[in-house]
Amino acid sequence: MFASELGGREVFAAGMKSIGTVKDLIIDPQGYVLTDLVVKMQKDASRRIFGKRFSLRGAKVRVPISTVEKMGESILLKYGLDQLEQHVQRL
Repeated sequence: MFASELGGREVFAAGMKSIGTVKDLIIDPQGYVLTDLVVKMQKDASRRIFGKRFSLRGAKVRVPISTVEKMGESILLKYGLDQLEQHVQRL
């Protein structure tokens, strides 16, 4: 799979709840390894994870590649919405 193919892929939390789409990738320049996905979150998922302060628009977050369960036509994460707050970092 090419890195360019990941852009725009839908990201699902465990339980198949769509949280947003991949907007960018973060690569470690030392080891040339993919470390994180930058995900533009949907409004409802953003509100559920971060609270009302992000209700007007979805947040962009870093999702560590270690939280990814499966990559294919879409990306499935190992964690549900209730667990994601401790794994993602808002940009």
